[in-house]
Amino acid sequence: MTVLFLSQIVPFPPHGGVLQRGFNIVRELGRRCDVHLLAFVHPDALPSADTLAESRAALEPYCRTIEYFPLWVKRSRMALAAGLAASAASPLPFSVIAHRSRAFRRRVSHHLAARAIDVLHVDTIALGQFVDPAVKVPSALTHHNVESRLMERRAAVETRWHARRYLLREASKLRAYEIRESPRFDVNIVMSDQDAIALADMAPGVRTAVVPNGVDTDYFQSDHGELETPALIYTGGMNMFANKDAVMYFLRDIWPEVVSQVPSARFVVVGQDPPAELKELAERDARIEVTGYVADIRPYVRQSAVYVVPLRVGGGTRLKVLDAMAMGKAVVATSVGCEGIDVADGEQLIVADAPRTFALETVALLLDPQRRRILGTSARRRVAERYSWGVIGDRLIEAYEMAARAARPTR
Repeated sequence: MTVLFLSQIVPFPPHGGVLQRGFNIVRELGRRCDVHLLAFVHPDALPSADTLAESRAALEPYCRTIEYFPLWVKRSRMALAAGLAASAASPLPFSVIAHRSRAFRRRVSHHLAARAIDVLHVDTIALGQFVDPAVKVPSALTHHNVESRLMERRAAVETRWHARRYLLREASKLRAYEIRESPRFDVNIVMSDQDAIALADMAPGVRTAVVPNGVDTDYFQSDHGELETPALIYTGGMNMFANKDAVMYFLRDIWPEVVSQVPSARFVVVGQDPPAELKELAERDARIEVTGYVADIRPYVRQSAVYVVPLRVGGGTRLKVLDAMAMGKAVVATSVGCEGIDVADGEQLIVADAPRTFALETVALLLDPQRRRILGTSARRRVAERYSWGVIGDRLIEAYEMAARAARPTR
């Protein structure tokens, strides 16, 4: 099978979110298919010629060809301002305008004309603009989230009126774009059953396949709690709104109750670009540790007794939760934090939405190492059975086969 893979970002380094999924999906596809990768370069993720070369070296074993393209809105502040202005005057979402590229469009056309492509994989809806309806190639569109719903959730927790107004407007434009574009594809790949239902509600009759996020179960291993200290941990880049909101919400509404009952507790926040307000809190409270970016989160997770996921915004499935489960950690999460993952409350993790309930469940786990081990063992077993990247790769191939059947002309 030959796959033309269109990506909104170079899937490297595989640290969290879209990058982690993208790298592992390309790796699994490369073991099964001939992959031709076209990807946009984000200079904040790959800031130098050396990091670009490193990404090519990491991806080349899994790809027949690799081509990179600049993302025009990230060239300068003026380019970003121009993109925002263009979006304000357009019915199209900002993400669609940000990914406009004649060079990218030409190379998509070249690949489709130069070789027999079995599946055209479009890894986010903003790249749907590069798929010509006249080209009859089986097509698969990935929704990492139902983007309009994600934007609505962001708006719901935004306190600044002008930002909330912008988010609601983008949500409306994204919803219209999702309704228009999703039915054009032979299959829409979503991360969870909930996302499949949400997409079908917007675009009745749209064909979906659930291919959730996965975890490298060889990389993320359990040590059965041998190194645990009375620490809580959250991991995720603070350059993402959802992560920053989760951490600040936890510190404001949950953490005071935790430390009132377990004064020896610590809270470790791992992730790039921590905001100034978070750093200031850590300076005032020695029990809060803010690491910034780290190349390997595993030592920090191993030393923590409970992995907390107080997310209020998000969609799809949370890779961070799967990583923690693979390491046999006891997890306390909001409903949003574990949304889309096939787990049972009280068996593979604990679900708590109210701040006081979240705090009390966290305290109970801090004080009960046996309960932590039971939850962690069950969590590890669940991800090994259902969320290893090998299993996810098989499900993606099944989605491609669904697309091929749908694209086949009826006699």
